[in-house]
Amino acid sequence: MRESRNKTHSFILFAMVVLVTTMACSKQQISERDSRRNQLRNQAELKRKELQLIAGNYSGEVVQASGLKQNAVLSLQVKDIPTQVDGQVDPVITPVLSGFIRFYFGSPDSSEYIGFSVQKAEYDPKRESLDLVTQNANYKQLIIQLVKSASGVLEGSWTAPDIATSGSAYFEKVEEINIGNELSGTYGGILERPSGDFQFAHLNVNTSFVPPEGLKITATLRVIFGPWDSPEYLTYDFGSVDFNPITGQFVLKNEKNEVSFVGHINRGEISGYWYSIYGGRMGSARFGLALPPEPPTNQEPTTSLKGTYQGKVTNSNPKSNLPEKIQFSLVTSQNLNQKSGIQVSGGLRLYLGDFGSLEYVELPFSEVEYNFFTGTLVAKTEGQYRLTLKAQVADGAIHGSMNEDSLGEIGEFEASRL
Repeated sequence: MRESRNKTHSFILFAMVVLVTTMACSKQQISERDSRRNQLRNQAELKRKELQLIAGNYSGEVVQASGLKQNAVLSLQVKDIPTQVDGQVDPVITPVLSGFIRFYFGSPDSSEYIGFSVQKAEYDPKRESLDLVTQNANYKQLIIQLVKSASGVLEGSWTAPDIATSGSAYFEKVEEINIGNELSGTYGGILERPSGDFQFAHLNVNTSFVPPEGLKITATLRVIFGPWDSPEYLTYDFGSVDFNPITGQFVLKNEKNEVSFVGHINRGEISGYWYSIYGGRMGSARFGLALPPEPPTNQEPTTSLKGTYQGKVTNSNPKSNLPEKIQFSLVTSQNLNQKSGIQVSGGLRLYLGDFGSLEYVELPFSEVEYNFFTGTLVAKTEGQYRLTLKAQVADGAIHGSMNEDSLGEIGEFEASRL
């Protein structure tokens, strides 16, 4: 009986030992899991503190190798992202840097900006280096590599792989952001020509914000012939302006328009070259938002067409006996029904005696076509003589040939502006 009791007692002790051991092992397994999770939490908290050293708002510039500068704002925030970690059933909250870089063209409260969202951000607290990969649907990737200086300024370089362009950048941490000139507004301009003269111009730029990170730009270009206040101007509408905030390239182009512009915008100034379908590249073009560019000191502005011209006629047909003194009167006015937007009218007088005398033949123009870029003038008269004039206008003078309906070419003429 005693031996049976001893066996029973031994079995109970063995069972208790097994139970205690099993509970201890179970408790040890749970502790390892919790310990791992605590370790991940501690790592995440340490990383969050590191990222908070670089997070914030920065104001600065993105600079091209050519020296063109674009105002920019960099905003970085610490964001918690649930991340699945190997060996863990539940995701672990991981802090990462998110934010954006925006190219502003007015105050930060305006809608004049083009933005790139931060797709990837790596910060090394030991080297105090920041590597960013940003993205925009229209302008693709912008990769930025910055290093934090002793003064807290982020300086480094940027690369736009899709357009093979690179440059430098710097950003300074700020509480309030102050950006420079706006993009929209009316710019005064100077358009140089191959003939050695120049034209005044107005460029009106309008902007509207297209969500989420887009800026739509439209423009109207007015090319002036004569002084600033001349009524002789051609107007061109550009419903969509091609503008790249990374390179600063600013392109005005429309297949319906006979002129175009390719250049760069840099802090309220636009410079580049303008083109015409009649002569290709015309010359350099400069526009200023705050102040228009100064006209070239060694050049004169193009002269307007309107005015009075006097000169002579040389008869070349023996059957023609036109008076040899000619006077043109040309009048210009805006007419949107005309292809050029300018209507040219007037007439000519053929004087039998001296200019100013009452001995003349009046021939009004029934039709006038004038190309303001090539200077080509074609005019038809009505009245006593039905003439067709084909002429060239340049340097305040008109010269060309005369044709009569029944006789053909009857002579040449030349006249200068009074």
